[in-house]
Amino acid sequence: MPPRSKNQAPSEQDDRDQLRDLLVRQSFRYSDRAVFKLASGRMSQYYVDCKKVTLDPRGAALIGRVVFARIRSLRPTGIGGLTLGADPIALAVALTSHLNGQPIPAFIIRKEPKGHGSRAWIEGNLPEGAEVVVVEDVVTTGGSALKAIERLKAHGCTILKVLALVDREEGGREKIEGSGYALESLFTVKDLLSRAGDSPSGSS
Repeated sequence: MPPRSKNQAPSEQDDRDQLRDLLVRQSFRYSDRAVFKLASGRMSQYYVDCKKVTLDPRGAALIGRVVFARIRSLRPTGIGGLTLGADPIALAVALTSHLNGQPIPAFIIRKEPKGHGSRAWIEGNLPEGAEVVVVEDVVTTGGSALKAIERLKAHGCTILKVLALVDREEGGREKIEGSGYALESLFTVKDLLSRAGDSPSGSS
């Protein structure tokens, strides 16, 4: 891709294409055999470690711009999800939203309540009754997103949307949408497989 001039603003499609390519290069691994053990205990032919990109400076910038463009019209008052995968995504979007004059505070949902003080499940300045976007790095079964939603509903929040970087297409979308929540994914695992196949080096 030719370099962009300093005065040329990046388009959402440009950012999305660059983010996809970064995920393929840094996060996506594929094998002819099922050698990757997932959190569920199941073995798989492919593995997506989005933290390689969400914690990368360029990756964070791309994620912030792409996700903010997808949710800004909803005018949410919070963005976050279940720690750990959601945390860098939420922070990237919070920073981008501030730079664009429409600040969306980030929050973190703990897997266990804080062991002292307030014993809170949710970290950040999230008021009761906030309208929020729930984010995930990878959706597989949908369990993490639904745990986050459960905590947010207990906090009186309205869930505007669930947004994931990658949908592994293994039932998570159906589970989330079957519970009454809209899910948008920036990419599916098929998108990454296809792009990895087009790459000169492929994925291993």
